[in-house]
Amino acid sequence: MIKKFIIVLFIALFSSLAVAISLSIPKTVIDIFVVKKFPKEKLTILLDKPTTKYSKERQKIELCGVWMSKLPTRQGDFCVDTQPVWNKEKGDIEISKINILKLNTADGKELSGAILNSLNSTLLTLLDGTSVYHVPEMIGKRLESIEIQDSSVKLIF
Repeated sequence: MIKKFIIVLFIALFSSLAVAISLSIPKTVIDIFVVKKFPKEKLTILLDKPTTKYSKERQKIELCGVWMSKLPTRQGDFCVDTQPVWNKEKGDIEISKINILKLNTADGKELSGAILNSLNSTLLTLLDGTSVYHVPEMIGKRLESIEIQDSSVKLIF
């Protein structure tokens, strides 16, 4: 009888330990990491003043900011949809799978083909792989998945 009780106790103990552990990283912490990565510049295009919005339903982070072109001198704002991915080698959560949502000029004028092409390629290459959070090494190696919440990123180990 005692033997069965001990076996049941061990099974209950080990099954409770098998539950996934999670850690929520608040949006404000992620935003601090994102702001530190800007401004970003490539050739004549500068990206700056990032803001983020989270979508739990779509599991995406919307990243918006301003763009500036040096030649010709133009500026406006942009928004892209991104999906966080885990880079195990660096221990970082990075943005990837970028989809351009909006490219506007500050003056409301239409973008020329040259600037539009330059902005499209610049947004994709400059933003893809941008680290938005570094997971401490002792727990980062065991990361199973990332979930977007309304005001946080949930890391599941």
